[in-house]
Amino acid sequence: MQNAECRMQKQGRGQTADDGTEKKTDPEHQSFCILHSAFLISSRGQALIESCIVIGLICLLLMGLFQLAQLFLAQEIMDYAAGRGARAKAVGFNDFMVAKTVRIGAIANAGALTFPEPSGGGPWVQWTSHESPRIPHYLQSDEWELNFILNYALWDTISWSCPAPDADILHFEVNQAVPLMFFSNVFKAFSSASAVPMQGVADIENHYPLYLQ
Repeated sequence: MQNAECRMQKQGRGQTADDGTEKKTDPEHQSFCILHSAFLISSRGQALIESCIVIGLICLLLMGLFQLAQLFLAQEIMDYAAGRGARAKAVGFNDFMVAKTVRIGAIANAGALTFPEPSGGGPWVQWTSHESPRIPHYLQSDEWELNFILNYALWDTISWSCPAPDADILHFEVNQAVPLMFFSNVFKAFSSASAVPMQGVADIENHYPLYLQ
């Protein structure tokens, strides 16, 4: 209602009455209209600032959810690699074969493919045509051949340990500092670390003494 009165006052400014005299404006009412207009402009600016803050917080929350999902998946992969390594150790494979098995189990955490060079066609075509067919060859090869068969950028960051290889129950661990894949520059504002230490664990019954009898 007050907005309408102020607009009507602006429209009537400078107009003349029926008797030919100029319409006069109430000074108090004019001051009120000026203050009211300034308040509306200030309110719009405040709403814009609040909207920007809320949008920024929502974006930060979504970034955090994406990063947590990546770390959750990385943990699942670490546990899977530990299970594959424990199985290899339990059936009597040597350390070299166990290390290769752990690497294959942790491919999803191994980063970019460095050999063979990636080709076109998308990730699925790359995996089915160039990566997965090389895995059996990789597992059967000697150490000097490995980097010329299959290699990933982060394979060297993956380590494993089996503290008691002769125990009845093997405890197998796989460790890796998993890099932040999503919005790493944003999270550097809150932490100096660019990777999260993670560990996959598996316990399995030790079978290899039975095979050696």
